[in-house]
Amino acid sequence: MPRFPVSVTFDSGALGRRACAYGLARSYSAQGLRVRTDTPLTEGTRVAVRFNLPDALAEAETGLRCEFEGTVAQCRATAEDEGLPSLAAMPYDAWVRWDRDPATIVRRHLPSRRRKAFVGLTILLLLMLWYKWVNFHFFWYYPFLHSYSIIIGFFFLSRFVISRLNRLPGPTDYEPTVTVVVAVRNEEAYIGRTIDGCFNTLYPPEKREVIVVNDGSTDGTPRILERMKEKYPELRVHTLPPSGKRLAMATGVWDARGEIVVFVDSDTFLHPLSLREIVCGFEDPTLGASAGHTDVENADVNTLTRMQEIRYAVGYKLMKAAESTFSCVSCCPGCLSAYRRSYLIPVLDDWLNQMFLGSKATFGDDRSLTNRILKNYRIIYNDRALCTTLVPDNWTQFMRQQVRWKKSWLRETMIAACFIVRKHPVGALSFIASALCSTLSPFVFYRAVYLGFTDPNAQFSTYLLGFITVGMAQCLYFVFNNPTHRNWLIGMWMMVIQIAITGPQTYYAMITMRKNHWGTR
Repeated sequence: MPRFPVSVTFDSGALGRRACAYGLARSYSAQGLRVRTDTPLTEGTRVAVRFNLPDALAEAETGLRCEFEGTVAQCRATAEDEGLPSLAAMPYDAWVRWDRDPATIVRRHLPSRRRKAFVGLTILLLLMLWYKWVNFHFFWYYPFLHSYSIIIGFFFLSRFVISRLNRLPGPTDYEPTVTVVVAVRNEEAYIGRTIDGCFNTLYPPEKREVIVVNDGSTDGTPRILERMKEKYPELRVHTLPPSGKRLAMATGVWDARGEIVVFVDSDTFLHPLSLREIVCGFEDPTLGASAGHTDVENADVNTLTRMQEIRYAVGYKLMKAAESTFSCVSCCPGCLSAYRRSYLIPVLDDWLNQMFLGSKATFGDDRSLTNRILKNYRIIYNDRALCTTLVPDNWTQFMRQQVRWKKSWLRETMIAACFIVRKHPVGALSFIASALCSTLSPFVFYRAVYLGFTDPNAQFSTYLLGFITVGMAQCLYFVFNNPTHRNWLIGMWMMVIQIAITGPQTYYAMITMRKNHWGTR
C-alpha cells in the first residue's frame, strides 16, 4: 500500500488548544492506522487523524481531505528507516485504532452527507435569488446599497455555477524536468519536513531537482539545511544576506535547470503526487502557470486556524476554480505554484525591481509574479495538485498577514485592471465585480448597521438575512467538499471577521502601501 502523509491532532493540555503531530502512514486497515510521527503519542489518547484520501482507500474520492477519530493503542520509539531517509525525522511508531472503519464511512456515509449539503446549498442559492428581487423592488429607497447587493449577489451566485464548469487538464505522458524552489527565512521548525516532502514526491528523481535559498536566517535554519544536504546529496542550497523573499526566489530561478519551476513555501508540505499533477497542462505552450490546491495543516490548533481552514477551502474550490474556468487565475499562491521557466526569465528583473509609489515593492511576490505571466499567457488552478500549509495561530500574526495580503491585492488589482479586459469577457467582468465588492464590502456593512439603528425603513433585516445566507452557503459548500468535517458552522464567524474586522484593513492598507516587510512570522 502506498504511504501517505497524515497529521494527528490531540489535546495539548492547554485550555482550548490542540497539538499536532506530523507523520507518514505505513499501513492501513479497517481496524486502525500505523503511522510514523515526529511527536510521541501517549497510549489511550483520543486523536483526530487528517489526510487526503489515497487511491487504495477510495478511488472515486481520491484527494478528498478527511478527518477520522481514533485512540492511540500503542506508541514506541524506533530507528527503522525502511529505505526512506525522511523517516529519520519521525522516530516514533504509533498504532491508532479507529472508532469506525474509515472505508465504510467513505463508501456509505459521505455520499449521503454530500447530498444533504447539496440540497441545502441549492435552497440557499434560490433564496439568494429571491433576495435579489427584493433589492429590485426597494431599489429607489437606497440605490447605492441595493446596487451593491445586486452586484455582489449575482457575482457570488455565478461562482457556484462557473466553478463547476472548470475542467482540469487530463493526465498525459508529458513529464518535463522540474525544479522545486524553496525560499526560507527563520523556519528551523519546519524546513526539514518541507524538504523531505519535496524529495518524497512520486516524480522521476532524474527529472526533479530541489533548490533551497536561505535568506539570511538567524535561527537554526542553516544547521537544519546542512543536515538535509547530508541526507539528500543532490539538494542545492544557496545562502544570501538578508535580501528579501523576491531575491531568494529569483536566485532559485536563475540556478534552475528544469523546464518547470515550482515554488513551495518553507512551511508547506507536498502530497506525494503534487509534482506529477501540477505539470499537467504544460504541454500546451499557451499555459504560463498553474496554481495547486492548499489545505490548512494546523487547522485543529484553535478557533482561528479552524476558521482559516474554511476560508482556504472556499477561496480555492469556489473562487479560484471559477477564475480557472477562463484561465484567468489572479494569484498563484506561494504555497504551491508552477511556472514555465522560459516565461519567467524575461519578466524576472522587472518583477525583482518593481517600484510602487516611489518605494521598492517587496510584499505580494506571488500575486505580482502572477500578473506578469497572466498578461500574456493562460493560468489555471489544479485542485489535484495537493499540499498543506501552516497558517497563523494567533491574532497578531493573522492581522499582520492580512494587511500584507491586502496591500499586494490593492496594488496588483490596479495593475491587472490595465490588461484584464483583453482576456475572456466573462473572466474580465468577474474580476471587476470581485474588485468592486471587496473594496466596498466593509463600508456597506457598517453603513447598513448604522442605517439599521437610525432608519426604521432601511430594510436592515433583509441585509442581515442576505449576509447570513451567503455565509451559510459557503459553509455548506465547504461541507460538500469536506464531508467529514465536524466544525463547519465556524465558517459563519469567518464571514463576520472578513467583513467587520479584516475588511476595514483594506482602507488602512491604502494609506500604508509604502511600508514593506518580508513575511508573517
